[in-house]
Amino acid sequence: MQIRKILIVSVLTFMSFAAYGQDAEPAPEDSRWSGNALLGYVATAGNTENKSVNFEFGAKYDLEHWHHALQGRFFSASANDDSTAENYRLGWSSKYDFNEFNYGVGRLDWKRDRFSSYEYQRFATFGYGRRIINSNRQELDAEIGAGWTQSEEIGGNEISEAVLRIYGEYDLNITDTSKFSQTVGVTSGRSNTYTEAVSSLRASVYGALGLTVSYTFQNNTDVVPGLEKTDTISAIGFDYEF
Repeated sequence: MQIRKILIVSVLTFMSFAAYGQDAEPAPEDSRWSGNALLGYVATAGNTENKSVNFEFGAKYDLEHWHHALQGRFFSASANDDSTAENYRLGWSSKYDFNEFNYGVGRLDWKRDRFSSYEYQRFATFGYGRRIINSNRQELDAEIGAGWTQSEEIGGNEISEAVLRIYGEYDLNITDTSKFSQTVGVTSGRSNTYTEAVSSLRASVYGALGLTVSYTFQNNTDVVPGLEKTDTISAIGFDYEF
């Protein structure tokens, strides 16, 4: 409960500063900064009390050739005050444009799922990206690269190995006030292949405020006995973009 209070206060503070900045001095059209923050909370009561909280944030900094992005996510769920899910994710990426369609990319990712087979998973990869579609209505990027992963299984077994990574991202502006996004990433090593796919649909509510529904699919091919290989997260929340 304390974590949820901190998250709620944090996102409200973030939105207040962002709104103040927009009111005090409108950002120029070529502003290098952009980002978003999302907060969702669901509670049911009756024979069974269920609660879930979902907090996500993202920030981007764009230069002429360099593009940097930071993303984070926290998801928690409980039933009758017993935790049933707790998922953390933090990622950083830097891209360098060779030309309009080709770029180099480096990524750092950290993931922790309290109820999965791994205490944590870390990935560091570098590769090549291609903008297959790049229009005002839709964008499609594809990447391939290699790198290294470090992880720790439940029980203390540590894994460190080289990995191959493929990644795709698709964005579609359905209308002026709604958009669909899909990302798929596969990171494969000798002992495990980790796959994550995120589908989201956002509709503007008022100005920069929108409503977002998302579905996340996560799969590890190698897990300890007794645990599922696949986890899914269905979430809904209010999203603020700047």
